[in-house]
Amino acid sequence: MQLPESWVLKNMTIVGLNLQKDLKGIPTIEMLPVEKKKSIATTRTFETDLRTFDEVRERITTFTAMGAEKLRQQRSLCKKMIVFLETNRFKEHETQYYPSIQIKLPFPTNSTLELVKFANIGLKQIYKQHLYFKRGGVWFTDFVDANEFQLSLFFNSDPKHKKLMEAIDGLNHKYHKEVVRIATQDPRKHKMRQEHLSKHFTTDIHEILTVGI
Repeated sequence: MQLPESWVLKNMTIVGLNLQKDLKGIPTIEMLPVEKKKSIATTRTFETDLRTFDEVRERITTFTAMGAEKLRQQRSLCKKMIVFLETNRFKEHETQYYPSIQIKLPFPTNSTLELVKFANIGLKQIYKQHLYFKRGGVWFTDFVDANEFQLSLFFNSDPKHKKLMEAIDGLNHKYHKEVVRIATQDPRKHKMRQEHLSKHFTTDIHEILTVGI
């Protein structure tokens, strides 16, 4: 920090000079605001083929909750959402079905409770019995800024949900896991096939390597 700038520039190039300025508290890189996403998609391949409505609903509910949290993080409200499902395209002998439905919400919202309600309404319209579904997801689009949105005269998000969502996000962030979730959600956010998962030799007392003598 105390070296002459001319010496730093000559021997350490512009990179060293910028570092010296940063150490002195003189910013050399302009901080750009993070641009908000214009759409948020949460999609996954299921760990197994799902057949019952309750199984599929649990996954769609979880995806919706994950997307709603991202909406709140960037302080956006959603006006449209798309729910889609896919059967297992690799099982050619089974009936193939790739439905989707776009839902125009009656009011912009980022409330998990309200978005899950609309997602389930859409799911009921595209779900078919006796089919095995392998993939699904929820896509949010058509956003408005939560801080600049003008309320409607007739239809609006429940104002009580704002404080509720803040409390839920605060608890989940504090404990770094889904301690508060919708009742229809599984405790596991990401369900993955783990039959070939490597052992936890250094982090699980029950999987420590043993050596015979």
